[in-house]
Amino acid sequence: MPASRLRTVASLAAWLAGPALATAQSARVDVDPARAFQTIDGFGVNFNGTYFREAQKPAIDLLVDDLGATLFRLDPYGLTNWEAKNDDDDPQHMNAAYYDDRYSSPPFEASWAAGRYLNAKGLRPFLTVSGLTPSWMNDDLAPAPKHDVCAAYEKASDLRFPPPHHLSPAMYDEFAETVVSMALYARRRAGVDFEYFSPLNEVDCYLHGEGPRIDPSEAPAVLAAVVKRLRREGLPDVKLVGVDPSGAADYETPLLADETVMSQLAVLSVHSYWKSEPMVAPRVAHVRASRNPGTRVWLTEYGALEGGFTGSSPRDEWLVNSLPATRRALEGVNAGATAAMHWDAFDNYHEHDQAMTYYGLLRNADHHYAPKKRYYAAKQLFRFVRPGARRVEARTDAKGLTVSAFRGASPASLVVVGVKEGGADRIRIAVPPAAAPTSWTLYATTATLDCADLGPVAIRDGLAEVDLPGDAIFTLVGSPTH
Repeated sequence: MPASRLRTVASLAAWLAGPALATAQSARVDVDPARAFQTIDGFGVNFNGTYFREAQKPAIDLLVDDLGATLFRLDPYGLTNWEAKNDDDDPQHMNAAYYDDRYSSPPFEASWAAGRYLNAKGLRPFLTVSGLTPSWMNDDLAPAPKHDVCAAYEKASDLRFPPPHHLSPAMYDEFAETVVSMALYARRRAGVDFEYFSPLNEVDCYLHGEGPRIDPSEAPAVLAAVVKRLRREGLPDVKLVGVDPSGAADYETPLLADETVMSQLAVLSVHSYWKSEPMVAPRVAHVRASRNPGTRVWLTEYGALEGGFTGSSPRDEWLVNSLPATRRALEGVNAGATAAMHWDAFDNYHEHDQAMTYYGLLRNADHHYAPKKRYYAAKQLFRFVRPGARRVEARTDAKGLTVSAFRGASPASLVVVGVKEGGADRIRIAVPPAAAPTSWTLYATTATLDCADLGPVAIRDGLAEVDLPGDAIFTLVGSPTH
C-alpha cells in the first residue's frame, strides 16, 4: 500500500468528544496508556526437538533474530512413555543407569542439542512433555468424566493410542520420578539451562493421545508429587507450568488452593484454537480471587488447526490460518495472558500425532525452512511487543477489528497491534494528547504484503488515520511520546 494513502487528522476536539462508534467509512480505536494491565513475559513457539539437526539452526536463527520469538516450548520426546518398563519398581529410587540410557538416546540427544543452541542464543527453553503415559502407569477405573473433554473419534479404528488412558493414583510417585528424572538429566547431565517446566499436556484430551487423563480434582495430587520430587532432587528453582487443558474445564481452582503445588507453580497454562477470551478470562478471574493473585496465565498453544495434516492453499493460509490465529493471540492477551506461543515452530513429524504435520510458521522442504504467511502475521506481534512491555487500554466498537496496545519496552514507547477482518477500511487511532507519540510507523501484513514497513504516519493532537482496505494485520509503532 502506498505510504501516500496514510493520513493524519489533527483534531483535539475529536479526542475530547470521546469514543465513536465505527461507521461504514471508518473505525476508531481509543488508546489510553494511563490504564495499564499485565506485563508481557514474551511470545514464542512450540518446538519439537526430537529431530533437531544442524540444518535447523538457520530456522531457529530466523525465529529468534527476525520473528522475535523469546519463548520456546521445547518437547524433548513427543511422548511421555519413554519409561516403557518401570526402572526398578521403586518410585523413591531413580535407577541412574536406566535413565541415563534413555536420555542419551538419539531423540533426547537431539533435543538437548536444541536446548543448548537456544542457550547459546541467550534463551532458556521452556521444557514440556506431551502424549500418554506408559500403560503400566494407567488404569481403567475412573468413572465417566464430569468435566468437558475432547470428543471421541467417530470411528474406533481412528484411536491411535488404545486405553487405558487414566493415570492411576497409585502411580503418581512413579510419574513424578519419570518426569523429574528427565528434568534432572537435562539440567545436570545435558547442560541445558531452563527455568520453566510443564510435566503435563492436554490432560482433558486423552482420547487423542495428547496426555494422560487427569481430572480437575486429581491434578493437585499429581503436581504435588512432582513438586516434592523436584525438591528432593535439588531443583526447587524450577518453575512449574500447568496443566495445559484444551477446553474450559476448571483445573485452576483446586490447583490454586493447594499450598504444596503453589509453592512451585508459577504459571497456569491453557490452549486455544477457537476463541481465546473464554479460555483465558475465567483463569485470570480465578487467579485474582485466589490466595495466589500473582500467578500468571500463559496461552501455551494457539493457532489454527485447519490443514494441519495436509497443508493449506495460499487463500486458506491467509484467511483460515493467519488472520484467525493472530486474532486468538490478541484475544488471549486482552483477556490477561502474559505470554502466547504459536503451534508450531515449523512443519515436522509429531510422535503423538504419528504423522507429518503442517502447523508451522516455517515451511519445511527437506530441512530447508521458509516463512509462511502465518509467520509474518505472528511477526506483527512478536517483533514489536517485547518482554517487559505493559498492555494498556485499547477500545473499539468496530466489527471485525481486534486490537491490543502496549507501552514501556524497547524498541518503542507505544505499540498498537490489530487484526482487521473486513469492516471499515479507514482506522483512526486516538491517544490523549499528553501521552500521544510524536510520530508513528505502520507495518502491515495482507494477502500480498509480508510485515511490510509502510513508513511514517505523522500525527497531531493524538489522532492518526490510516487506510487498510480489506483484511489486514497491522502494527503501529509510536515513539517517543510528548
